Amino acid sequence: MTDASGARDQAEVREPGGRGWFQPLSPPPAADAGSDQEQDTAEVGDPEETAVFPRLPIRETLAQASTPELPARDRPADITRPQLILDDTVVDIAGLRGGWNPRQTRATSEAPADGGAAPADTESPPASKAAKRSRSVFGSEPASRPDMLTNADTVVMPSLKGRKGSLADDAAANARNAATVEQHAITAMVPVGTSDAAAEAATQVIRAVEPAQLTPGTDHGLPGKARVKQNRPPGEPAGRYIPGRRTTMVSRLLLLAILSLQAVLSLRLRNTAFEDESLYLYAGHMELQHLLHGSALYGGFSSYFSGSPVLYPVVAAALDQVGGLTAGRTLSLFEMLATTALLYSLTRRLFNERIALCAAALFSVSEAVIFLGNFATFDATCLFLLACASWIVVRTAAFRWPVFLLAAPLAALAVAVKYAGLLFVPTIAVLPALAGWPERGRRVLVYPVAFGVAVAGLLYAAVRLGGPAYVAAIKSTTTNRAQGTVPVGTILREAAEWGGVLVAAAVIGSVAYVWRVRTEPDEKIAPPGDRLRRTALGVVLTGTALLAPAYQAHLHTDISFLKHVGFGLFFAAPMAGFGLARIMGDYFRRPQFGIGVWSLALVLGMVQSNFLYHVWPPSGAFVKTFSRYLKPNALYLVEVPEVPIYYLDGRPDAQPRQFTSTFPVPPLTTAKDFAAVVKTGEFQVIAYTGVVTPGPDQALARALAASRSYYLAGKISTTDSSGPVTYYIWVKGHKSATGSKAKKTRKTRKG
Repeated sequence: MTDASGARDQAEVREPGGRGWFQPLSPPPAADAGSDQEQDTAEVGDPEETAVFPRLPIRETLAQASTPELPARDRPADITRPQLILDDTVVDIAGLRGGWNPRQTRATSEAPADGGAAPADTESPPASKAAKRSRSVFGSEPASRPDMLTNADTVVMPSLKGRKGSLADDAAANARNAATVEQHAITAMVPVGTSDAAAEAATQVIRAVEPAQLTPGTDHGLPGKARVKQNRPPGEPAGRYIPGRRTTMVSRLLLLAILSLQAVLSLRLRNTAFEDESLYLYAGHMELQHLLHGSALYGGFSSYFSGSPVLYPVVAAALDQVGGLTAGRTLSLFEMLATTALLYSLTRRLFNERIALCAAALFSVSEAVIFLGNFATFDATCLFLLACASWIVVRTAAFRWPVFLLAAPLAALAVAVKYAGLLFVPTIAVLPALAGWPERGRRVLVYPVAFGVAVAGLLYAAVRLGGPAYVAAIKSTTTNRAQGTVPVGTILREAAEWGGVLVAAAVIGSVAYVWRVRTEPDEKIAPPGDRLRRTALGVVLTGTALLAPAYQAHLHTDISFLKHVGFGLFFAAPMAGFGLARIMGDYFRRPQFGIGVWSLALVLGMVQSNFLYHVWPPSGAFVKTFSRYLKPNALYLVEVPEVPIYYLDGRPDAQPRQFTSTFPVPPLTTAKDFAAVVKTGEFQVIAYTGVVTPGPDQALARALAASRSYYLAGKISTTDSSGPVTYYIWVKGHKSATGSKAKKTRKTRKG
């Protein structure tokens, strides 16, 4: 190297402000190039500039790059054209940007050093692109500094892990390399000299892209098999992320606040026992007596219950013996709170913490959740078991072994608790495939079949064990239920009132998830998979919310619809949470919209649950008055007999076999049948309101008014959600003489 070139190599490039910005590599001494160790310890820049350009050992860099030294005859004397050196291949960057064909060999973009003509296979870039090279954000055009290659014009990078083959026969690799440089800007300037040592130093590595900027599991257009490994703890499924401690703590505190609000909303509902609650509780007491003491069963509950009488009724009756109706309702509250917590955990596995909180917040204030949280029936237990099964299949979907089959017994138990739970088992069967698709691939396609076979086998064994009575109950209450007369429009209106806000948010979330996965560019979220998987997830979860309305519309009945609608909302809630998060926007840009949607759901849930919880009138005063006229071995005709049976449990004159309902069932099916029992005087007490069974009640009222065998013992006035309600209590016989004498005495004193 001449003195002039040496001085030029030692020159310092500064910004217009005068601050030292780049210090090129120092060439080896002219007299003695020095040992290899001296070359390896060459540093870039002075100590003040180390923060900008870290020190890089040349020998380690060359080992990573695996770039062979060019022979002197192939090395250009001067470089004035932008080049990229990757995989021992020279690529003209400006030519690639202008559409120039990159099919060329090493250094073919440069003219020979002796000034001869360029090779015949070398093409020149368009002239319009040459004019653009004169503009550089780093200073004058590269021709004025032939020893300096700038960011915008020339890039020298090492070859990455990839193919090892010919240096000139792969234009596709050159195109990928150019695209990588185009996408990730290289913020460094590398000096290139003409000596052997300077040419070797020019091949050092300057990292253009930090590993943190690359998405794990993708090649980002890099050649070969160059990928970025993800740091994760052992045992954690690939693609999963672990939230920070602060994120976990904050999200759990918010979840606790959501659960507290849900508990308050449920506990604020107060009323006496509903007929279904009374029926299941006193049936549970009878089953307990049969199991523990061998007492005879009465009523044949297994032949008409909508769930097994030996499961939930027994557990609820045991709690009722300890704490009464409040203890039975507390079990439902605990189960509904656990269901919301499971929903949060499930949604967190499918998406992230923010979406999980949004899903839990919407689900916890829905009408069905608030109502079932203070209602002692099958429904809360069935939904809780379905939620447990759903959580297990999502949590274990990415496991190597079929651990998700552990959810099959819980799903079968949920169906045994309430037969209508069978409607939602197919959704649970599909969930492990949808949840494990991004990580397990096509292996998950057999998961739904395996899960369905396992649940079907367990249910078949349970039905065979239960006998014909259970088969008859399943047909009469679930599979072959009697048709009603409620119009489809009424059912759709009720469905919109009780779950319309959540379903609408779920539809928005499903569409948004297919369109774009992340609300924010840097949002951490579970592996989304391809667009097909995202579409399937949204359709399955959101569509499950429509199963109960479709089933009720098919039967033209809304009996238990206020409870069944909550089952579908549980499965649609994850997509509703995604929709609510997308409504609020990136970085909570529009929080007022999210607050508005949640507030609407809260108000509707509070109003509707309070209305539905008072559909039946309070029965405390009626039971107290009714109990005065009971006799051992007497018969009672009562409109809703389950309530007095439950509250008068244990009295010898109020046994279940003594009560008959005014519902038209054999042998009392027509108005004439009810009028006939008044004439015969078969029942000691007849009580009705004229609301639940208006036809038989009117026939009884006319017959009792014309009869001399009964007298009106009491009229108890109360109210329900629809207005005032009056209990009429007729007792067989005549008013006591003592009572008539007392009335005459009062009249005499007044006179």
